[in-house]
Amino acid sequence: MTHPYQPAPYGYNPVPARPQRSSGTAVALEIVLGIFGIFGVGNLYAGRIGTGIALMVSFWVLFWINFMLTFIVIGWFTYPVTWIVFLVVGPISAARGVERYNAGY
Repeated sequence: MTHPYQPAPYGYNPVPARPQRSSGTAVALEIVLGIFGIFGVGNLYAGRIGTGIALMVSFWVLFWINFMLTFIVIGWFTYPVTWIVFLVVGPISAARGVERYNAGY
């Protein structure tokens, strides 16, 4: 019969490890939803809450600024550039966020 207060074996960690996240999922969330103008979701998935919310809010602020600029024609050029920049920066940021999350930072 074993003693009920036996020490744990060496290397035993009673706290379960947090689940790993997929950088592919984070990038896919950013790209697929970004096509529809919803940026930052991949960063939220990656655990970068502040970055995700900042991407969401800043895109919509810039969207409305670009919309107003369409009345003086410049918005027709600035809107696609803004969208493309967010479509590139969002997935890169999300992939890096997943790497940091999985590393435990």
